[in-house]
Amino acid sequence: MVLTKSLPPPRDFQPMLAQAKYDNRTASDALWRDFPRAGVSCQGMPELRTCDDASAWDAFVSQAGDASVLQAWAWGSLKSRYGWGVQRYFWTDHGTAIGAAAVLRRRLPGGLALNYAPRGPILDGRLDQWPAFWQALRDRLAQDGGTVLKVDPEWTTDAQRAVLTESGGLPSRHPIQHQASWLVDISGGDEAMSRLKESTRRNIRAGIKQGIKVEASEASAAMDSFYELLQETAAREQFTIRSRAYYQDLLALFRERGQVAVYLARQEDRLLAGAVMLFFGPKLIYLYGGTRGDAKELKPGYLLHWRAIEDAQRRACSTYDMWGVPLDPQPGQRGYGYYVFKSRFNGRMVRFIGLYDLPVNRAATLTIRLAERFARAGQPEFV
Repeated sequence: MVLTKSLPPPRDFQPMLAQAKYDNRTASDALWRDFPRAGVSCQGMPELRTCDDASAWDAFVSQAGDASVLQAWAWGSLKSRYGWGVQRYFWTDHGTAIGAAAVLRRRLPGGLALNYAPRGPILDGRLDQWPAFWQALRDRLAQDGGTVLKVDPEWTTDAQRAVLTESGGLPSRHPIQHQASWLVDISGGDEAMSRLKESTRRNIRAGIKQGIKVEASEASAAMDSFYELLQETAAREQFTIRSRAYYQDLLALFRERGQVAVYLARQEDRLLAGAVMLFFGPKLIYLYGGTRGDAKELKPGYLLHWRAIEDAQRRACSTYDMWGVPLDPQPGQRGYGYYVFKSRFNGRMVRFIGLYDLPVNRAATLTIRLAERFARAGQPEFV
């Protein structure tokens, strides 16, 4: 998702941002002075490198323990069409990637910029590498007028949180992505079916008996059909969606990488439900979904998701990331309905540490954090 409500900051803050442009190095930054600068490698020390190889990028990022599809090559390319610049950085040791961060960049007044690494950085367990990685990355971002780097990695532990706070990271009260995901173990072939709740297995079998057919497609026409479902669902459930072109661009970019399929469930010629699924490393990711309001009695979503799971198993995926759920789901709460649906596939809720602001330019960081209080309603805007 894109951070839009906070950009640009209110006009009253623009003079402060302009002044902050010249305050990029302060006395409080002295602790970083002894680190080598970005792109400079000392003997035996890791270094920061930009990456322009999509295959090399996805090969590392997709297999990392803290991987996220929002750090995928195609995701950055998508955002570059909608108001963001993108730069991808590897943290390398003797030429081998040991860390990564795809950083989005948006211009601010006064020659400054806001940076966001959606679901980054990627460290694959090498937390000890972050201080040097961050210093090199911070220097690089500062050269381009960076003010703050917003990060929300798929990290869950206090030790991982401490890595950010010890680097000066400040927790944000304005999350960009969902703060929890629902993960389902889909390993073991047919065993995955036995791990589903009995009611879910029953609904899958009922869908087959009712003649519901599910097709997977990478065609633009399939995305057009899905978009019609999404529009109807958004109007009914009262949430905001993006333009048709955005979803078509997403399809095209992930299709180039062989990482996407649009699933459509039909009964005869009647379209009932649809979903956009991504395949990234060992994960199947449920990104978007929609259902006809008059099709709920048929419960087509259960068979649709099961067909996607079967396809993911053939791709050697072992985890189904059903994407966001409320942190504390309660009846009547926004999002409770899709929490209930996802929970019927069993699995578990994974809570992330949340969004942190890492100061690049300290004066500008404080200004931006203050501006967000006025410019955002405090509600996350999902992908």
